[in-house]
Amino acid sequence: MIRTLRNRRGIGTIPTAVLILAFAIVISAFLYIAYVQVQTTVIRNAMNKALSNLAVTISDDTYTALRESNFEAYLKKLTSHTSYSDYLEAAYREDVLRNVPLATERYAIDDIRLEFDTSGKKLIYTCTCDVRFFIRLFGREQTATVQSVQVSGSHTAKYGR
Repeated sequence: MIRTLRNRRGIGTIPTAVLILAFAIVISAFLYIAYVQVQTTVIRNAMNKALSNLAVTISDDTYTALRESNFEAYLKKLTSHTSYSDYLEAAYREDVLRNVPLATERYAIDDIRLEFDTSGKKLIYTCTCDVRFFIRLFGREQTATVQSVQVSGSHTAKYGR
């Protein structure tokens, strides 16, 4: 056994093994960063799709409010925290859920917020959420990174005063 340990022919294997291990760790880190970016893009696209569907609902309601000449009341109902804005937020969450799961073993979408703002007759709606990405390290699940995702849309009321 001592003779085997004193064998000098394998002296380059330890630095080579360390170099290969370091290279594998760097490649794994780059792949994980790419995975996070791709998954964030998928979630952002699902949120944009849901926001487009929400824009149709808001546009229809805006047109009805303008036709009935109560646009200001509609804006107040939309921008203040009412059951109508809660309804729109719930519909938005359901639409996002149809396109992408809110939680998997690799990520979780938290704190979905839908905010409305006005500028004259322009309605601006913004959705933000946090996406937590997980890794499993030594048998325990750890939060690796948190990405904030924000999408926004708007439309201008074209009818009325």
